[in-house]
Amino acid sequence: MNDMNVKKPIPLPAAFVPAAYEDGLLKTADLNAPVAVQVEVWPAAETGYTVRLNLDGLPATEERVITATDKPGDILTLYLSENHLLKDKRYSLQYRIYSPIGESEDFSPAIPLIVDRTPPGAAVLAPLFFAEGSINGDANAILPGYAGMAIGDVVRTLCNGISGPTHTVQADELTVRPIEIVFEADYLLGLAAQEVTIEYVVVDRAGNPSFNSLPVTISLTM
Repeated sequence: MNDMNVKKPIPLPAAFVPAAYEDGLLKTADLNAPVAVQVEVWPAAETGYTVRLNLDGLPATEERVITATDKPGDILTLYLSENHLLKDKRYSLQYRIYSPIGESEDFSPAIPLIVDRTPPGAAVLAPLFFAEGSINGDANAILPGYAGMAIGDVVRTLCNGISGPTHTVQADELTVRPIEIVFEADYLLGLAAQEVTIEYVVVDRAGNPSFNSLPVTISLTM
């Protein structure tokens, strides 16, 4: 066999989704409209060639025709309909280029797109745990684990209905150490109350909020 006659795939860069995190996760709020996907015009592109998006190996957009004004290195923006992303799952996204002259096609490397609309914490979040019932100075709270706990979750506290300290879940808090949230004395005293009811919500990286946790009431020694 003559190696010169063997067709080699065109080296294509992967598509890029500006709205997605590095691992491919999309925010739930971005799933209410078509998702923009950027494709770089490849060096061998010619007028009349076409490009389309494939999702999980199936066509997901109409063919976009390369025109005389499209130059290699230009960025084309294709739109993936939100109707293709209705299921919570990990999708595989790539684009196909097609030459009508040689009737040949090539595919870009696939990238993941992750859809997750499930709120963290399931139906119930346990209350924060304070070691002391009456507190002087800073108050340290321990947050028990919860269903769906993941790196990057943001814990937002509410103290008598007022926004309190927040905490972002770290990798070692999944396995090695519990989540600890510090309520500084100046903040607590600024609430001007002898008793403070504290609860929290968890918002995951996709922007899904949990239910409010069960509350805990602490007394402050002024």
